[in-house]
Amino acid sequence: MTVDMPSLTYVALYMVGASIVASTPRSATHWKLQKGPDGVVLVQPSLAEDAVKVASEDPVLTILTQQKNFGYDEEESGRESEQHTVHHEGECISCEKATESDRQQQQMKNKNIDVLECTKHVNKTDYDSLSGIIDRRKHPSIPEPEVALIFKRSDSDQVDMSVLETSLREAIMVTPNSLSVLNRVGNYWRIKGNTLLAIECFRKALSISPTNPDILLNLARVLFNMQYLPDALFLTEKSLQHKGPDQNSWLQHFTMGEVYKAMGNYQEASVYFRHSLDLNPTFHPAEAHLREMEQPFVTTNATVYTILIIGVLIFGVCVVLYYITEAYLKDNNQYPRRSPKLAVPWDRVRFPIPPRLMKHKRGGTC
Repeated sequence: MTVDMPSLTYVALYMVGASIVASTPRSATHWKLQKGPDGVVLVQPSLAEDAVKVASEDPVLTILTQQKNFGYDEEESGRESEQHTVHHEGECISCEKATESDRQQQQMKNKNIDVLECTKHVNKTDYDSLSGIIDRRKHPSIPEPEVALIFKRSDSDQVDMSVLETSLREAIMVTPNSLSVLNRVGNYWRIKGNTLLAIECFRKALSISPTNPDILLNLARVLFNMQYLPDALFLTEKSLQHKGPDQNSWLQHFTMGEVYKAMGNYQEASVYFRHSLDLNPTFHPAEAHLREMEQPFVTTNATVYTILIIGVLIFGVCVVLYYITEAYLKDNNQYPRRSPKLAVPWDRVRFPIPPRLMKHKRGGTC
């Protein structure tokens, strides 16, 4: 017995149509109605419109089709390089906060000028905990022209900085880890006033030889000029400790005196200045510091003595005036005389009794 079920035909047609729709890709060509001159017609859109539609419907494809997400364009990269300065140690610092040394170094690099550096800078030394070394990128530019005396062969010799730079470039390329070369490059940057490069050269030298007294002293002089007095005192003491007994340490003692003077401890400063003069009697700056420190004490003592002399003179004048007055009154009998009543003894003094009390006393009344 066959059962006539017309609904099965519709179910079969529905399933076939659903499978056809599901198998149709999203990127297939779609048709749409569009108003034209002859009325509404069925048109096929262009492939570009289909792509835009698909891209708008798919957010992942939208992200991938944006070209700016794959990298920076030229304008953005140029703007980024103007806003930031990337240092060799990987630190990114805003140009507004960069120090003068950083700006000078960046300008030289932008001009394709090879900066005289102590090759690759070190990451860590035994003295990196000092505040002056931690803040080395914040130090201002302070030239030290007196350091040029180190490079002079005679008193009449003049230091040519360009010739010196050329010789230091050749030396740093040949022996990049030489302590003497690193020390000379650091002193070169002290003359130029680039404290950052000077400190970096001294740090590299100290990473090789942490107890070198000359390098410790040079680094202490740099931090002393930056007014990091405790750091300068610590490094100078280290330099003095590691100075050999057969080596003259007059410069260490002079630096100790300068640091103590800047701290206000004149007593300790004078001791170190005198010891520096004992080791180097021809060093006139130590004599100048001693005279400058002794001048306030001389002025103070003179002021005290002046006040004491004035006080003694005033006291003497008062004594002389007193005796002159006494003599004058004695010669003219002008001393004040005592009253006769005051000369009567107290036991003979009679006080007057009122008359009313006298009557009561005579009458025997109480």
